[in-house]
Amino acid sequence: MDADHRGLGALRRPILEDDEASCSNRGSEAREQEAHKAVSHYSDKALKVILCLQFLEVTAFYGVYLSLIVYLQDVLRGDSASNVATVNSWAGVSYLMPLLGAAVADSYWGKYKTVLIGLSISIVGLAMVTTSATLPSLRPSPCAPATLGQKLVFLSGIYLCAVGIGASKAVFMSFAAEQFDDGDDDGKKAKASYFSWYYAVANMGMLTAGTLLVWVEDKVSWGLGYGICGLFVAVVVVGLAATAPMYRMLPPVGSPWKGVFQVLCALSRKVKLKVPDDAAQLYRLYEEEDLKNPFLYPVHERLQHTDQFRFLDKAAIVTDEDLEQDGNRPWMLCTVTQVEELKTLLRLIPIWLTSALYFVANTQAQTTFVQQGTKTADSHIPAASLTSVETICVAACVALYNSCVSTKPAWRLTPLQLIGLGHATAALAVAVAACTEARRLRMAEDHQLMGIAWLLPQYVMMAVSDASLSVGQLDFFYDQSPEMMKGVSTAFYFVSVSLGNLINSQLVMLVASVTAAGGGTGWFPPELDDGHLDYYFLLVVAVTVVNFAIFVALAKNYTPRRVK
Repeated sequence: MDADHRGLGALRRPILEDDEASCSNRGSEAREQEAHKAVSHYSDKALKVILCLQFLEVTAFYGVYLSLIVYLQDVLRGDSASNVATVNSWAGVSYLMPLLGAAVADSYWGKYKTVLIGLSISIVGLAMVTTSATLPSLRPSPCAPATLGQKLVFLSGIYLCAVGIGASKAVFMSFAAEQFDDGDDDGKKAKASYFSWYYAVANMGMLTAGTLLVWVEDKVSWGLGYGICGLFVAVVVVGLAATAPMYRMLPPVGSPWKGVFQVLCALSRKVKLKVPDDAAQLYRLYEEEDLKNPFLYPVHERLQHTDQFRFLDKAAIVTDEDLEQDGNRPWMLCTVTQVEELKTLLRLIPIWLTSALYFVANTQAQTTFVQQGTKTADSHIPAASLTSVETICVAACVALYNSCVSTKPAWRLTPLQLIGLGHATAALAVAVAACTEARRLRMAEDHQLMGIAWLLPQYVMMAVSDASLSVGQLDFFYDQSPEMMKGVSTAFYFVSVSLGNLINSQLVMLVASVTAAGGGTGWFPPELDDGHLDYYFLLVVAVTVVNFAIFVALAKNYTPRRVK
């Protein structure tokens, strides 16, 4: 290691001496500023291109997702239960694949290559889906169920699409975030701005798919609609390949979980050791400058030691056995940075769990809020169209926030503050929904119908909540995650969405069975007017408020990672 440092110094010394002899300090600073502006210009340009490509990717994904159950019902003619199970399974694969894609990107292929390969796989899947929806031989005849072969072609196509787009989705976001330099404040602000603009672009893509693409698929041609989705993804792949020179491409940093297992293995070997009480003695812990083989311990960033979870420091205590043995040392002795990365992960998990529980409240906008809309006086307005109002409000919130903080930087909220705002406004939105539902039930007793406009306030508040928490969570986890888990950090968001929806579905089933015990109608009878959806909303409010209180306690006691 010392020899390597001397070699680097020997290479740098003539350059530095020549610079000092030929340029003044002022000239050097000017060149640095010009270089920084050039890098920022490239980053801004790359960001705009990536956001355009991500709009097409999101639109294609939701072009398949939002109409999938309709295709299964109207074209393949499956029964209701199997159709719902198919959509849930497909969505589960789509939202869990980001974990696998991030792991592959960080360990082997790198982010750029993973995105290209993943989207290329989805093109194959969309081609199969388009063919299945176009060729008469692959579509069931009128009034006849689909054959096994027809189902196999279509399902193979949509699952290839789920694997490809799902695996690349989180990696695509991490790749965009890598275009900015975390070493300066401008880079951090630009990265935070990217996450907010991504969320706005993603919502606009969802809106485009839910209106234009779904209309084309249902009213014009399923084959044409799916073909447009495939064309969008193909444009993304070609666009990424054509614009490759403008991107900042970092090599894979290694398996995101290897360091965790190394710390746990070293800890198990030294569990009986005592961690020094004197802080001054902590310098005896193993650190990067002690390394003899940098290839076993690749040095990226060095983290400062923290006192939380001190029992993990045992993995970095140097023993006589460590001094005698040089083989397989990473599994016997870990650096302080490796230990601190595991500590950081342990601090993030509780906050991530509160975000997952948040989506129990958030998912009401796509489920129970829509059920409310079906019981209003405005029957000519599709209840599901209210989700478009939320989507538009999310994009408007993001644009307004970015505009404000660009002119008044003091108004910029930290990621944890944004997450907290999301929790608080979610509770408020569901509370308003409970009041609205109670009013609707009272009107139903008098055989009156409520106007659909009464539902707008809860959708607007949920849009503010959604934008705040999602943007804050993406920024917070990317910034605070260990360096080798940057790719996985964005996948945590999609997993939290999936987990929140799963918890909500189980909670609804539990409440329905408990409240209907003994022969009662319960809170969720077949006829909504006979139930008490308002009571369920109050239960969700209680869960959300408790979850918010837990988050506040965690945020106050959170110890951010500190880089040396």
